[in-house]
Amino acid sequence: MSSDAHLGGDSTTDPLANVPTECYEILRHPRRLRLLEVLGCQRTRLSLSDLTTELADGSTDVSNGQARHEIRISLVHNHLPRLEDYDIVDWNDDGVALVDEPPVHPADLSVLLDLCDDENAETLLQTLVDPVRMRLLSALETSDQPLSLEQLAARLSAHDGGPFADAERAQIALHHSHLPAMAEIGVVGYDPESKLVTRYDQVVSIVQ
Repeated sequence: MSSDAHLGGDSTTDPLANVPTECYEILRHPRRLRLLEVLGCQRTRLSLSDLTTELADGSTDVSNGQARHEIRISLVHNHLPRLEDYDIVDWNDDGVALVDEPPVHPADLSVLLDLCDDENAETLLQTLVDPVRMRLLSALETSDQPLSLEQLAARLSAHDGGPFADAERAQIALHHSHLPAMAEIGVVGYDPESKLVTRYDQVVSIVQ
């Protein structure tokens, strides 16, 4: 994963503030993330054939026909209907296009996709694509130093009008639930004794 990728891109506002909670469930699949990234980069309506090609990494080799068929079937019968139900994409005989900006910034999608590989992508996304955990990653991305549990809870509570509005409750939830789950899949480091939280690239540099 590139160390210069940042959740939220260059935006100075919270990139996740306007993501409807119900959208997170449909974002927990690597193909749907890739689909949104392609549409966000193209910024034009793509035919189903062109979208299939993009998702197959642009390969037009005859031997790739089976893969293209599988991708097309999954788009038609799974991913596009789900995204259309949430008014994220417009899909008709003329092709597929985003209705508006993607629910998550394209740079955020790239970060999540870079964290995934073929074997553990869905497991990682099930763990990470969550309003609290994506905002946590965003907070760590903007910090050059590890953050204390108290600092992280304060940053999250500043943006959250729900359960995390109270910093003390936020610390408890982070300590007992969110940080252990994220540390288990290796995207953050968390020391329960010092209560320091380290982002993925800092974890790698420490290990090396």
